[in-house]
Amino acid sequence: MKAQLTSHSINQAVKEAEEYLDQKKTDSKDLIRIKLGIEETLLFYQRELGENAWFSMDKGTLLGRRKIRLSIRGTMQNPQTASGFNTDEDKFMHMSLLRMGKLPKWSYGRGTNVIIFQPKRKRLPDWQSLLIAIVAAVLCRVLMAFLPESVRSALLSSVAAPLLDCFLGFLNAVAGPMIFLSVVWGIYSIGDTSTFSIMGKKLGARFTVYVCLITILMAVLCLPFSGIDSDSIQGGSQLSALFQMILNIIPRNLFTPFSEGNTLQILFEATIIGITMLLIGKETHVVANLSEELGYIVNGIMGVISRLVPIFVFASLTNILAESDTGSIIEGGVFFFSTFFGCIGVMLIHTACACIRLKISPVTLWKKTFSTFVISITTASSAAAFSDNIKTCTDDLGVSRMLANFGVPFGQILYKPGVSVLFLFAAMGVAINDNAQINMVWIITAVLVCIILSAAAPPVPGGMSASFTILFSQLGLPLEKLAVIISLTAILDFVVTATNIFSEQCILAIVNKEIDYSLIEDSSLRSE
Repeated sequence: MKAQLTSHSINQAVKEAEEYLDQKKTDSKDLIRIKLGIEETLLFYQRELGENAWFSMDKGTLLGRRKIRLSIRGTMQNPQTASGFNTDEDKFMHMSLLRMGKLPKWSYGRGTNVIIFQPKRKRLPDWQSLLIAIVAAVLCRVLMAFLPESVRSALLSSVAAPLLDCFLGFLNAVAGPMIFLSVVWGIYSIGDTSTFSIMGKKLGARFTVYVCLITILMAVLCLPFSGIDSDSIQGGSQLSALFQMILNIIPRNLFTPFSEGNTLQILFEATIIGITMLLIGKETHVVANLSEELGYIVNGIMGVISRLVPIFVFASLTNILAESDTGSIIEGGVFFFSTFFGCIGVMLIHTACACIRLKISPVTLWKKTFSTFVISITTASSAAAFSDNIKTCTDDLGVSRMLANFGVPFGQILYKPGVSVLFLFAAMGVAINDNAQINMVWIITAVLVCIILSAAAPPVPGGMSASFTILFSQLGLPLEKLAVIISLTAILDFVVTATNIFSEQCILAIVNKEIDYSLIEDSSLRSE
């Protein structure tokens, strides 16, 4: 296809690309990512070079992999840099799409900008890989029953245990930098503070209030099972310990939190640096670009971690089954069902709030959001539901296009109440089953860390696994308990993703009623 950069040609190119990828049975998540990427890229060049500029789109294979190649004649313009975006919504949309998947390859030569989009290599879905690991662990346990005790002990101590230690050490090594870069990049990618102060402030405040109230409510429901002493709730020593915990959030220097693995101090540093960069603006573009480039590396590391998770699960379950550790199995069952019903509770809370504010019935609300809910619960992918999410918000819930374009990616990254609930029940379940010392300071710390990690964990494969190690390390829980937790998380991810997206849609519909869009237009005119 060869045409000028008109809106009609761009729509046609996106349609042809979608048809080609669909014919090649491309994964739905990759199809959405590439389709959005092509549209965003061509619109970028339309703004920079004008509608009279020419582009071509070629489809084929490169080293056995499917590819779509865009060629745009004109001056060198890199669509992967934020400097070419005219509005903060464009910039934030771009940054969000980067965090959802892999960037296309850009190059410039002989007066032509070339961008190549490639679907990721096909691999087994995470749930299938984990199922294979679980079945292999069970078979391994059966076979080990026929081995002498000395041989069985040697295999566990020289093979399974080293694999566990290696994986957990790797997670601990990358967890701190991963969260730090994710928070810094996420805050800086908000864009101009004037636009954010009008639209983002309302969304950010509402997201924060809801996730805090929901997580606190779930923690309160866990109190009767935690064995916490009522005297510890009122004790002055607990208040003193809580005050000391707050003071300890401030690090002694920039490097100590990473060497000691102090999660709250790492998050504190990242938040301060991200907000400072956001307020200073363009003067920090070098640091911002470095943070962005390091973010790509983190995404790659998280991909490696996600591929290693089945090996970790296999080694851990083999240990558990060999030692007949029924406690871990009970922990897994409690974690699964509590998280499942917790997510249902989260959706019911958002349903009630939205119905009261919008003055509609629950049946009407669910009918309007049903299509996005089906996509999210069957794919466990916020990226796959991205387009339908925006369409549902604008067409069915009456959210303005401006708010939807900004709020949907903003919410998919920062507002994940289902993840916060999942983290909380994982920590509480292990702590209760292991008879850990639970007091009010521990519970407050757990709630705080769960809320922060739900927003800070990058939406890439392996991001949640690394976040579990941070959570357990901060709360003093044994990391070897993560085998069953991570295995069940792969299943619960479908429900959690659907919960997050539905909750986000309800909040966007509520906030849409409260925003005065004339103020945003006045702010845009003044900035021009």
